[in-house]
Amino acid sequence: MLIQNLTRPRLGALLALFLILLQSCTTVRLISDYDEITDKTVTRVQEKVTKYFVVLDRTIGTPAAAYENFVETFDDIKVDLNTLKLRTAALDKNRIVEDQIKELISMVDNLEKLHKIGFLNAAQIRPLKQPFDSAFTAIIRLQLALKRGEK
Repeated sequence: MLIQNLTRPRLGALLALFLILLQSCTTVRLISDYDEITDKTVTRVQEKVTKYFVVLDRTIGTPAAAYENFVETFDDIKVDLNTLKLRTAALDKNRIVEDQIKELISMVDNLEKLHKIGFLNAAQIRPLKQPFDSAFTAIIRLQLALKRGEK
């Protein structure tokens, strides 16, 4: 009914205004921009976790594989993860990355608990690597997409 009462010039102007408003809405971002510090820190944590598994796999079944020999490794990983947790929480529209980091912190905490209990052989640690690889891949893939400017 309203449209029937509008003249053609008014309808055209109203339509043009609507299109301009619609066009201006296309730059809405639902996630934060790329953060180089997050990207580099995640990569550094990934390297530390990978080294942990390599060393543990090589030393399993020996006294060198005891939890006490890996306390410093866990501490280093946790420091980096805490840095990531604080950084991702401080960035606007960063909920996805923040949740990924929280999940990674939980995974590391669980890995540490398992290591305290002890591993009997390499077959027990090999299945633990894949979830870490998947988590790091997802985080790094998102960071690379943000770096390219994908939305």
